[in-house]
Amino acid sequence: MKLFALADLHLAGSVDKPMDIFGSRWRAHVERIVDNWTRQVGPEDTVLIGGDISWAKSLDEALADLTLLHQLPGRKILLRGNHDYWWTTIRKLEAFCQAQGLTSLHFLRNDACPAAGFYICGTRGWLLPSDSEFSSNDEKILRREMIRLELSLKALEQLKKRTDGLGASVALMHYPPITEKGEGSDLSRLLSEAGLDLCLFGHIHHDVPFYDSRPKIDGVRYIMVASDQIDFSPLLIGEDGQINPAVEGGE
Repeated sequence: MKLFALADLHLAGSVDKPMDIFGSRWRAHVERIVDNWTRQVGPEDTVLIGGDISWAKSLDEALADLTLLHQLPGRKILLRGNHDYWWTTIRKLEAFCQAQGLTSLHFLRNDACPAAGFYICGTRGWLLPSDSEFSSNDEKILRREMIRLELSLKALEQLKKRTDGLGASVALMHYPPITEKGEGSDLSRLLSEAGLDLCLFGHIHHDVPFYDSRPKIDGVRYIMVASDQIDFSPLLIGEDGQINPAVEGGE
């Protein structure tokens, strides 16, 4: 079983939000995602989807996009991004998907789960204090995200104790928990202290050479999986709990 990752799908099946207004590289991006996904992902594989999934503003509006994801091969684990306004409580999300028969979709929040031999945890994250637009309100949101990550890491620890614990541990986030210059944060500190192997993140839509290098900081390898940064193709993270050597960059 293989583990893939892709973030920032920005689907808009029920709303008028063409992504090519942000540049020609977004032209026909949904068709490219579907084609790449279908060619690479098998029915027994898992794809981690790191936020900014749909431009919908309600679950009903999101149905077309969630149905598209469900129809693609494999199991999908979804994380909330800053533009996922349709995202509600986990109970409502799960009830909606059950009612609509979207059985291949699963949601990650304040918890952890196994996938393809790996151990998965994570949270959305937020702007870091080094950001020029960081405000007192951002500080409050960041503190909440730290609590959510702590809950997820605790769930991860308990999960590994109940199983063999041999697979690599992966944190899925939307915002990068390290700066574009490689400075850490309270979020990245938690990941290092918990002994995470990888942190996958999206959100970034401009060139950042440091992120492109897939750096390893305090034991954690950071890999950017925003769709436009990886050619709208799910990135193979590994197989049967073992990290794909090709995704690891320089030190």
